[in-house]
Amino acid sequence: MSKFVKVKTQLRDPVLIRQALDDLQIQYEEEQEYVHQWTDVRTPVPILVRQGALIFGLTADEDGVYTMVGDDMQMARLKRTMDQVQQRYAYHKIVAETEAAGFSLVEERMGDDSVIRMTVRRWS
Repeated sequence: MSKFVKVKTQLRDPVLIRQALDDLQIQYEEEQEYVHQWTDVRTPVPILVRQGALIFGLTADEDGVYTMVGDDMQMARLKRTMDQVQQRYAYHKIVAETEAAGFSLVEERMGDDSVIRMTVRRWS
């Protein structure tokens, strides 16, 4: 039987979340309501993600940490998608933080293991 689930993430910045979703070409809508198909649980979400039959929401708690809300029957697909979103989120976070510290991205490569390797440099 399908259940409504909440999974806490490490995502905090909605701008970086949207950049990650855009990078992955995943459709999303802002300020919507997630409706669990089987239980009719309704939750307002700042980001509602639609990727084919996969639908889930991202909502921030009082500390600004985002929680993914969705259907437990889609957990395998949710995990794969959220892993990709978290990787792109981390990429944009690293680029922003290194630029703020005076570094420039000089090289990036995606390995066969799907790990992004980045080289940054600061010119003084």
